[in-house]
Amino acid sequence: MKPGNPSEPFKRAVAIAVRSLAGEPELEVNFSAEPPTLKGLKARLPLPSRNLPPNEVAVVRGAGDAYALRRAYHEDKLHDQFRPQSPEGAAMFEAAEQARVEAIGALAMTGVASNLAAGLEQRCNARGLAKARVRADVPIAEALGLMVREKLTGAPPPDCAKGAVELWRDFIEQRAGKDLDRLGDTLRDQKAFARLTRTILKDLNFGDDSDLDSEADEAGEDGENSESQEGDSEEDANAQGETSEADLKDAEGEETQDADAEMRAEQTDEMGDATEPEDGMKPWRPEQPFAHQDEWGYKIHTTQFDETIEASELCDAEELARLRTFLDQQLSAMQGVVSRLANKLQRLLMAQQNRTWEYDLEEGMLDTSRLTRIIIDPMYPLSFKREKDMTFRDTVVTLLLDNSGSMRGRPIMVAAMCADILARTLERCAVKTEILGFTTRAWKGGQSREKWIADGKPPHPGRLNDLRHIIYKAADEPWRRARRNLGLMMREGLLKENIDGEALMWAHNRIVARPEQRKILMVISDGAPVDDSTLSVNAGNYLERHLRRVIEDIEDKSSVELNAIGIGHDVTRYYRKAVTIVDAEQLGGAMTEQLIGLFAEDREHGRTGTPTRLARVKHERHPHVAAR
Repeated sequence: MKPGNPSEPFKRAVAIAVRSLAGEPELEVNFSAEPPTLKGLKARLPLPSRNLPPNEVAVVRGAGDAYALRRAYHEDKLHDQFRPQSPEGAAMFEAAEQARVEAIGALAMTGVASNLAAGLEQRCNARGLAKARVRADVPIAEALGLMVREKLTGAPPPDCAKGAVELWRDFIEQRAGKDLDRLGDTLRDQKAFARLTRTILKDLNFGDDSDLDSEADEAGEDGENSESQEGDSEEDANAQGETSEADLKDAEGEETQDADAEMRAEQTDEMGDATEPEDGMKPWRPEQPFAHQDEWGYKIHTTQFDETIEASELCDAEELARLRTFLDQQLSAMQGVVSRLANKLQRLLMAQQNRTWEYDLEEGMLDTSRLTRIIIDPMYPLSFKREKDMTFRDTVVTLLLDNSGSMRGRPIMVAAMCADILARTLERCAVKTEILGFTTRAWKGGQSREKWIADGKPPHPGRLNDLRHIIYKAADEPWRRARRNLGLMMREGLLKENIDGEALMWAHNRIVARPEQRKILMVISDGAPVDDSTLSVNAGNYLERHLRRVIEDIEDKSSVELNAIGIGHDVTRYYRKAVTIVDAEQLGGAMTEQLIGLFAEDREHGRTGTPTRLARVKHERHPHVAAR
């Protein structure tokens, strides 16, 4: 342990408390920035910050108490026996069981109840329940788990999740209210609680044929011999006069299927139109961005000539080196102001650094705490550990640069320099950074327009140009390998037209597939989407309307945090979090101030992932603050 780190005594105290509450002296408790988990005798809890903010302390304790209670009052074998086979039913069953084990601790100990409440509020915020407006925004498993907790403990859902629960309350209580009221009688009996939970799932029409498996297993435990005798009397035609368990399950399965069919028919009559999205089979699945883009009225005549290409493939190595040298010469002029802001951003990130250990490695320092394994099993290999630095949150940032012709000259040069400086700064802080650009392959439509003409010029062809999406730096690529690629923006003839909507979808789909916990997408543009070929055969607002739909889907349905900077162009009418600057020289300050605001609000809110409006309001009220 390094001296002067106040989080180390806290972590030791939490580990001891978790082992004590679980009744497992051998439970291994680690702290990591990776998602918390409990597997066997290994528990991984959230990594607290060095300065131990009170909200983080409660969240870490809450996660530890939740795992300890599950270890103490939960049997995996019994849980697996009763768990439904369908994904939706299994999620609801899991949520109810977790509410049960946490309720046991919350009712017994006030301190544990407070810790669990803090952990629950953090989870609800992270899952975006505060933003829910319709049932489709809330998985029914989340709502059911919160209602079960409310029935067992009497505590209402967290404020951030009350609206989400109310969206489902009438539906659940009308069909399963009586069975929910009976849950308190089975709090400490996992088997009885599981049976009653399965009844609730059938009330809500989420039961499946696996209900019969648990009933058959139960009957087998209570009276296997008597069932065999009944089977003998019923199946006289059988050669041996016996009935197998499979035959019994098949016979009962037909009855249950008939009952389920009747229940669905009755529910359809009660609910009216069962095909409505509100009461159909999809309300508990969050809607994904761009799921309904076919309904937007946006068409693409052909994608045959589009390309997504590495920057190094658009230019030979010698010319790329020459362009990078030219960029470096220009960089010296504005290095000072951007570097000062970048250093401010770096200090903010480094202040949240923690030191942690990686365990079960093949090399490093010998982990003496695991030497008992060697005594128990001499063939067990030695285990090593290594100390490493962890940033306050696992984050990836994508910079999407407009490479249109209107950016030619000073704007694109400043954009390239700012992206270069910020990529270096964020890499030093272990924040992955991706730099992308978008333009078209040709002016006036290119090969797409030629194909349209050859096809007989069908009316309303939609987008009518060849897209070019450029990868200057991939998120996992070190800056030193990608630095030359940024010089490509200085190349004459690269910058043409801009189709922002499809470029934004492309960048979003790249970042959303990343494993990092937090994803930030920053767009730098100097105007609305313009493509003469497309607009000449479609409505004048065709590309702008598509851009608005894309932005709306990302902001409302995606976990990606979208920000924009407009150079001489008011982007606040498109984006909720945006800033407009008048001069390209202000770009470096605007980019770093936006990032500083994002990371500062993340620090203030205890890494809950809940965005605030602080940075947006600041920039909307003072749009030229970056010029200071």
